[in-house]
Amino acid sequence: MKISRFCALLATLVLALAPHVGGAAVMVDLLAATVPVVDQSDAERERGFRAGLGQVAVKLTGQRAVLDDPGVAQLVATAPQLVERYDYVQAPVAGSEPEVGGAPGFLLQVSFSASAVDAALRRLHVPLWPAQRPQLLVLASGSEADSAAVIEIARRVLAQRGVPVLEPLWDLEDRKAIGATHAGFDADRIAAVAHRYGASHWLALDPAVGADVVRGRWRLGGTGAPASATPTAESLTQWVEASVGDAVDQLAARLAYLPQAGTTTQALVIEDVHSYGAYRAVLETLGGLEFIRGIAVTAMAAGRLNVELQLDGDPNLLWAALDGNPRFGAVVPAVAAAPAAQLPVESTAQASAASTPTAEAAVQTAVAPAAEPAVERRYLWRGP
Repeated sequence: MKISRFCALLATLVLALAPHVGGAAVMVDLLAATVPVVDQSDAERERGFRAGLGQVAVKLTGQRAVLDDPGVAQLVATAPQLVERYDYVQAPVAGSEPEVGGAPGFLLQVSFSASAVDAALRRLHVPLWPAQRPQLLVLASGSEADSAAVIEIARRVLAQRGVPVLEPLWDLEDRKAIGATHAGFDADRIAAVAHRYGASHWLALDPAVGADVVRGRWRLGGTGAPASATPTAESLTQWVEASVGDAVDQLAARLAYLPQAGTTTQALVIEDVHSYGAYRAVLETLGGLEFIRGIAVTAMAAGRLNVELQLDGDPNLLWAALDGNPRFGAVVPAVAAAPAAQLPVESTAQASAASTPTAEAAVQTAVAPAAEPAVERRYLWRGP
């Protein structure tokens, strides 16, 4: 990579309008989808509903392969029954997407019932990716024009998958951290910039556009084992879509959980809770984590809040969520938590099959029985 190419890389870290820096962000549109349709006929609208629910299923599970699950396919077929609201907007003018069947049409904007879709996916026992998702630092190499094109496509794909994106300031401190030499895929230098902004994960895209084919490498770094691949495609759009899609599948596999028939009881202590406002903020923060199915306050004295949580899934999901939230400061527990169970990327569509219980078994082995509360964990409250 030449210096000029690297300078272009510096200029192409992108922002998906996240209101806070670092931590996890809740995507408010996980139950919404936008689908291009030819017209407003009943048949085309129902087709759009099914396509939209397919998009939602992928966002909620984090895996594109979930659509190959027979149960999910049957769920998608019932999409019209799960619609909460919908609307049409005019499709962009000719020359911009989307177009359907060569003719500009409409964009069908549809939202589905959160409770109905959640209940259906839980019955199918497919992995779920919590809505509190890490902001992803994204960078691309190449010429200025190519980088801009890569970033634009990546932003669209990440929005469709429900992944928030973070952009640094690219001030002197950032440029000093990333360096002035060949560092496009230097994990340590990229991680230094990510650390400044509290981004626990980053994605680097390095396409090489040839006369007939696009090759290149993508790399996912940050918390967890690194992942990378070198796909090929016929166009830059196809390459970026495939690369970002694969990377998100990998990211989601680290963070998804399998809903359980019962719940796990986990004791938790939050210290430095010295006001009613802080007390309410702690409970509201915990209540916003969808894998927490119940909260019971067991004691409150001298700024020390004791709660018991009913968890749906691996307790390490809770620790990952709290560790990634700047309002909580971890206090080393007396007994270390078990290593987090990571879901296999390709197991999503097979999770309900008796012949392939790998993902389910991996999660269940990390979950303590509900009748035996897990070891108490302590955190310091750093919020208002």
